[in-house]
Amino acid sequence: MKFPLISLAFILVFFFISSSTIATETAGSYLGISGYPSHTCPPPPSKPVDPGSLSERVEIEKYNIKVDNYNSQMRIYMDCMRDYIDAAKNDIKKIRVKITDTINEVNSQ
Repeated sequence: MKFPLISLAFILVFFFISSSTIATETAGSYLGISGYPSHTCPPPPSKPVDPGSLSERVEIEKYNIKVDNYNSQMRIYMDCMRDYIDAAKNDIKKIRVKITDTINEVNSQ
């Protein structure tokens, strides 16, 4: 008989904690549970390993190709992150305009 009571108590405590966490995360926000969306950019590339001294022309060319590839991937990553940041800043500007409009409306009453 103890086991069902303990299980019920555990379920009730878990439900209370879960529901209060959800209420706290969404209270006073229009973003919802997930909040502001994260970026969807690819992860940054790994830097090519510095081989030290290169003596063979083939080794130098291979390393240069790795560096060019890294630089290309890094540009894609940085452009994506820059676009995300710019879009987020634009969202903030739009929110500030709405806040200002709402304040002006309230103050005009």
